[in-house]
Amino acid sequence: MAVPRINLNDGTTIPVIAFGTGTALFGKDSKDLVLAALADGYDSLDTAEVYANTASVGAALKEWKGKREDVYLLSKWGKATTGAVDEARTVLETMLQELGVDYVDMYLIHSPLLNDKVSLADQWKVMEKIKADGLAKAVGVSNFREEDLQEVLASNPTVVPAVNQIEFHPYLYHAPNVQRLTKLMKEHNIKIQTFGPLAPVFRSSGGPVDAVAERIATAHGLTVPQVLLKWASQFGGGTVVTTSRTEERRKEQLAAFTAPPLTDAEVQEIADAGKGQVYRKFMVHVWDAAKP
Repeated sequence: MAVPRINLNDGTTIPVIAFGTGTALFGKDSKDLVLAALADGYDSLDTAEVYANTASVGAALKEWKGKREDVYLLSKWGKATTGAVDEARTVLETMLQELGVDYVDMYLIHSPLLNDKVSLADQWKVMEKIKADGLAKAVGVSNFREEDLQEVLASNPTVVPAVNQIEFHPYLYHAPNVQRLTKLMKEHNIKIQTFGPLAPVFRSSGGPVDAVAERIATAHGLTVPQVLLKWASQFGGGTVVTTSRTEERRKEQLAAFTAPPLTDAEVQEIADAGKGQVYRKFMVHVWDAAKP
């Protein structure tokens, strides 16, 4: 069964779940695992310059021999920056060569703190040109806070970011700065692309979400990770990025999105259970510099 898609504000669509090549695959040859994920049914791959493994993803795509249009490729600029205003384009051109494709489906600015020599508004103009030139079908941002999105939106962009890829789960959504951010995103139909959706299971277990998620999982014949993946998509109205080295877990993740949705009451119950604590694992330095 095909992976469901959601509509974005630019008229394009995106699969509801992507296989991530960061975290455990960071800086490692990911060819075999990407091939395995594609064989399992994943049709969306999340890559980034900083993951330092784009060439191995390209090797997997070459060996896979599927049609370009049958896989959704997302990538992100950048890591250490030279300060050049058009660096996002230069990086993308290199990654396209490594991936062996002419375009990516989505291209993101990985962090608002990458380039303090060029304003976010000017960085976004480069992203707009990348989209206009067909190097990316859609463009967005990652780890942007409310104030970062406001800077882009205040510049009267011709293209509004399609997504903001952020850490998002029941122990984080209710933080005041995340609440303000997601409110602004909703106003502009900018979708959440969630990473770290399984933090309550694998990084912060033992909290108040556990019992609620376990009860709901039992009621639906699902696993707790499947419930949390569905929660992230349904509560946030967006998509998720996750990964695994094991075939069983990859298939479990995909199966979450062919099962019937959680009820609105169940989604809210999980959200309410998460209000008891705040936990953040990724990009802490960005959020430490944000308004509380």
